[in-house]
Amino acid sequence: MTGYGSASADAETGRVSVSVRALNHRFLDLAVRLPRRLEGLEPEVRRLVQSRIQRGRVELSVQAALRGEEGSAVVVSAPVVSGVVSALRQIQAQYELAGKLRLSDVARFPGALELVETDGALDDDHRRDLVGLVESALEALDQMRRAEGENLERDLLQALAGVESCASRLEAGSQAERDARRDALVEKARTLRDELGLEDGRLYQEVVRLVDRQDVAEELQRLRSHVAQARDVLRGGGPCGKRLDFLAQELAREANTIGSKSASATLAREVVDLKGQIERLREQVQNVE
Repeated sequence: MTGYGSASADAETGRVSVSVRALNHRFLDLAVRLPRRLEGLEPEVRRLVQSRIQRGRVELSVQAALRGEEGSAVVVSAPVVSGVVSALRQIQAQYELAGKLRLSDVARFPGALELVETDGALDDDHRRDLVGLVESALEALDQMRRAEGENLERDLLQALAGVESCASRLEAGSQAERDARRDALVEKARTLRDELGLEDGRLYQEVVRLVDRQDVAEELQRLRSHVAQARDVLRGGGPCGKRLDFLAQELAREANTIGSKSASATLAREVVDLKGQIERLREQVQNVE
């Protein structure tokens, strides 16, 4: 499930801002970006995220300007500066260029000056404030994800209702065709009996076997069972994406079996509609945690 949350504070301890973004993903893929002096908080931040989110690509970023700490320092990269100065003087001499080498000519070269964050231990106030902001950002993310989840639930329930509707039409159509197919086979069997002198009992058994091979009652029963389980999972609340993904796969498997047993064009069209509803369900399930 997708979402975004942020929180910031400007207090006596300093200015801190936290942002967190979640994207759809089959598993939990967490990326935490902290300033160097806050890297010791990463395990705690990760635990906070994992306690709230079980599935998704999550990116959490913290920016902090804490008062009372050295923060960062600008350092001169001596090898880079030496190389740049030598190269510029060589160019000036080779092409007889006028003018003096200035500081700005050197400073603008990438790598000549580096911004390095210095180490600094967090006191309890800083740690408490930062962890609180992380929790606030995660709460804002949860609110957005819950709103999206409500919309997804409606779409999933509609897709499940569509699967049930297709199953009902398939059941009615299959029963009607089953009776017609049985009568046609019985008539053919009687003709063969008269021509070949076969026994009535054996012919009837063969007719029943051929009719049962195209019966989809069991598949439709399992299909409805999977739909009922999916509804129960949705009503149960909490993370349910993996369970729904499994049930969607089982629904697709039953639909394929029904399609292989459907001999008429009418039933084939119903199977296509059924697969369309299941595919719609599977697409939406990928967005569920």
